[in-house]
Amino acid sequence: MKKPLFSKIEHVLSKRALKLSSAIAVASLIGACGSDAPDPITPVPPAFEEPAPGEENYSALKADGTLWVNEEGQKVSLRGINLGNWLSMEFWMFDAGEDPLGAGINDQCTLESVLETRFGYDEKERIIKLHRDSWITDTDWDVMEQAGFNLVRIPFPYNLIEDETAPYTLREDAWVYLDDAIAKAKARDMYVVLDLHGAVGGQGYEQHTGCEGQNALWENAEFRDRTRWLWQQIAARYNDEAAVAGYGLLNEPWGTDSETLAEFSVELFEAIREIDQNHIVILAGHNADGIEAYGDPLDLGMENVAFDLHFYPGLFGWGEIGYAVHRDWITCGESGQEGVCDWARLARDVYTPTLVGEMQPWTGLGEMGGEITRASFDKYNLLNWAATAWSLKTTSKSGGVGNGQWGLVTNNGNQLLTKAQTWSCNNWESTFEDACDVPARSTLPYAGEGSKTMYLAIKTGSFNGTDVSYDSIALINDETGENVIVNGEFGSDTGWTKIQVWGDPHDYDYNSDSGEIAGIDSSPSLRVTAPAGHNTVIYQAVEIEGGQSYTLSGRFKDNGDGGNDMWSEVYLIPDEPQWWQDVDGRALPAVDINTDSIEDIEAFFSAFESMDYVLNEAVMTSLQSPEPAVIFTNIPGKATDLVITPSDSSNAIMWSASSGEVDGYRVYRSTAPRSGFSNVAEVEDTRFEDSDLVPETTYYYYVAAYNETDEGYASEIVASGPTFYTLPIKIEAENYTAAHPGVQTEGTGDVGGGLNIGHFETDRWVEYEIKVDSAGEYLLDFRLASLVGDVRFAVELDGVVLDIITVPNTGGWQSYETVSTTVSLPEGSATLRLNSIDNQWNLNWLEFKEAL
Repeated sequence: MKKPLFSKIEHVLSKRALKLSSAIAVASLIGACGSDAPDPITPVPPAFEEPAPGEENYSALKADGTLWVNEEGQKVSLRGINLGNWLSMEFWMFDAGEDPLGAGINDQCTLESVLETRFGYDEKERIIKLHRDSWITDTDWDVMEQAGFNLVRIPFPYNLIEDETAPYTLREDAWVYLDDAIAKAKARDMYVVLDLHGAVGGQGYEQHTGCEGQNALWENAEFRDRTRWLWQQIAARYNDEAAVAGYGLLNEPWGTDSETLAEFSVELFEAIREIDQNHIVILAGHNADGIEAYGDPLDLGMENVAFDLHFYPGLFGWGEIGYAVHRDWITCGESGQEGVCDWARLARDVYTPTLVGEMQPWTGLGEMGGEITRASFDKYNLLNWAATAWSLKTTSKSGGVGNGQWGLVTNNGNQLLTKAQTWSCNNWESTFEDACDVPARSTLPYAGEGSKTMYLAIKTGSFNGTDVSYDSIALINDETGENVIVNGEFGSDTGWTKIQVWGDPHDYDYNSDSGEIAGIDSSPSLRVTAPAGHNTVIYQAVEIEGGQSYTLSGRFKDNGDGGNDMWSEVYLIPDEPQWWQDVDGRALPAVDINTDSIEDIEAFFSAFESMDYVLNEAVMTSLQSPEPAVIFTNIPGKATDLVITPSDSSNAIMWSASSGEVDGYRVYRSTAPRSGFSNVAEVEDTRFEDSDLVPETTYYYYVAAYNETDEGYASEIVASGPTFYTLPIKIEAENYTAAHPGVQTEGTGDVGGGLNIGHFETDRWVEYEIKVDSAGEYLLDFRLASLVGDVRFAVELDGVVLDIITVPNTGGWQSYETVSTTVSLPEGSATLRLNSIDNQWNLNWLEFKEAL
């Protein structure tokens, strides 16, 4: 029997009244974020207790307004991490290089299909189980506890629980992994979010659904019904389990529109509530409209729910990895109304808790990544948001933390100690510390106990003739000061063994009179020469102490005439180099599922259980610190009034002083109007002269003040010359003059690398200022990609539509094809606009050519 409408309204209003106290708390936090609310009055004390993070009671969670609260009514500050690539596999997390498991194996469905075809169903099942048993172990749970995490998000595919060969049937081992994870979490006072990462049929086209390019859930009634059934089985299993923080209905369901997603989410909510009235149901907010298509969940009859949002500043086209993009996000931008403040207002308006189910605040940020990670978690918890970083563990071919891998835990590597090559710095000459490609830094070669024999290997080669000198090579134990290298000053070949990888005759002169290398007379030194292409290695065994760091020092020089395509690389590797085998610093076993034996495949997956892992210590230290992050707390004012005075080969720039604490100013330069900026100077004064420039080239500049902890917002960009593109010309897409705020840049997979632009939706646009010296017909090529296909954009010139371009299905978001048209252009300057009619397409470049 349906309730009368009056009863429903009465019920909704009473529930909203109960949420008022937490809504007041959120409003007070974001009052300085551009809220339209009147000046707040002094509120009554909130009706909840707010212990310090980590001091809350460990009991079942529920939603209270925008808060996550426990049974005692305490606000619980949830921070944690994802167990990516464990139950749901994503192969880039083994190695971000091309085809880490073999050609054509891009997703878990393909992996399982190839294994079953080659070895049978039972062997396929055994290998998948072997991976799951090896990837996450008790040690990983201990790391999460040491980091201070109290929340773990567990991505899983539907066929972890449902027998894919017998729909609506549980697997015999359906609950083994989730039960075990929950038990391990409970033992450490952690909560878990159960995240359906891959629904049957796939909720999107992406590989992380399990089956790339499928997206069949939305058009298949049986798949949707099986998803409802699946959640009911989970709800029945964990109905009374306090360690489960919530049920994540669907991860990143980008394969449908927001309205359809909201409708299906209500269906899943209702299916769960038939079984489980206790647990928080987590709604996906991953479409163009974010969470707006839902509105207040209470209006849809949904209580005790939260929204799952994924925020990746600096990644996937959201700016560039670095300080600035995280500063603008965490501190609400220059206006104080953007970034997290925007989303805090949305959460307040719908009175619903937020889970930042995925975030990545440390990759590519080096030591600064620790501070930014801590600042991100602290800010999210201040806003009452829960948050889980992606991800606990990743590995890579060469291993090592480097400048910050995606994993908090990664396989130990740091095997490539230094590198220089023609393609990065022709005619290089430097210390190892100042090497242009990979500068030498302190490294932890072995994280285990006791000592270990490793091999220092110096690889030298070229494609067109070699001439490289080395001297004063040392590998110093940072703790004891001991140099573990023998005969790094050369003069003879004592201590060194040579092998050849490939190539023509070569010569190693260990007693060369090479003269100065990096400003120091280096005689005698080692000089490696060859008349043509070759690749050789010298090495020696060294004893490395576990848990201790080492620093490589030395000097090297390219003696060639230039353009020889040479390289010089120094490695510290665990296995002795062999004749005719390249030294590439591989710290991860290689595997090809297409061709390798079952024994080799088994060895690959089992290796992760006992692999030598290292932690991102900068992140761990910040997470464990009793003090909050200092970063983003002392941002200087914006530099203003930039004036540029150009001349033939130099540009003089002046600006007004910034407010706040200022130690100096950083000057950034590019030859593109909106991308490619690099820091070219740090000055204390409010002026800078940029010299030795290429004549008749337009340079773009901005300036930012800085101090010990922070950098101010960028000044306006100024240009030294004309800002239009004169035809005929090829224009990189990211070098636009202006664009809709939703259009974003990202790394391209097209030939030549670089960046592309994407995130196009209806009425999003990008503009380029062009100049036509000669009116007439021009051939216009677009380099385009789309996994959807049959999507269109308009080519407009000063508001007049010249043509409508249809983007085909190119086979992938980074699989590009060239689409051409012919346009008639008048003489003079004009604005070319590409206006998206549909959505989901990428542009790498466009090129104007004179029509034949």
